[in-house]
Amino acid sequence: MRWELLFGDLEAQWHEANQLDLERHVNELARVEASQLTLAEALRGSVGQQISLAMCNGTAFHGEVQRVEPQWILLSEDNRSVVLPLAKVSRVQGLGTQRARAASKIQYSLAAALRVLARNRSAVVLDLDTAHPASIRGVLDQVGADYVQLMQLADGVSRDRGNRQGNVVVPLGSLVSIVSAADNEF
Repeated sequence: MRWELLFGDLEAQWHEANQLDLERHVNELARVEASQLTLAEALRGSVGQQISLAMCNGTAFHGEVQRVEPQWILLSEDNRSVVLPLAKVSRVQGLGTQRARAASKIQYSLAAALRVLARNRSAVVLDLDTAHPASIRGVLDQVGADYVQLMQLADGVSRDRGNRQGNVVVPLGSLVSIVSAADNEF
């Protein structure tokens, strides 16, 4: 009888040690997998949900996540669309625990998103990463590989060439946000 108890106790200890090793291994695999996730994948898990993003210049945006690409996020905020470069995001609030990889192999760059706005001749407001907050209002005329050219418009005027205030070229790396009407297609 004592031998049965001894062997039973040894077997229980062995089983418990194996279970602990398995749990440690599973936890380590989960940590390794989590370490490979990107901000885009974390944000993509919140598509359709409300979140808040603080940008590097202190501007905050609150809206519903519409689309997330490796370089940018599209928010629907009230009656406008907001494209935010992920490299300029300093803080995110309201993010759930869901994570999602891209559903498509085709990834759209920030320049590709801006080309949609240029094609539609959409009026936009560009917030710039400068020492003092700066915004430029106008219509995107051209989108290059690493810059945008904007036909500037005065506040409150329509997007007509006769209302042109000048042209400005902005490097894509200087863009903090691109705000336009909500009816733009992305």
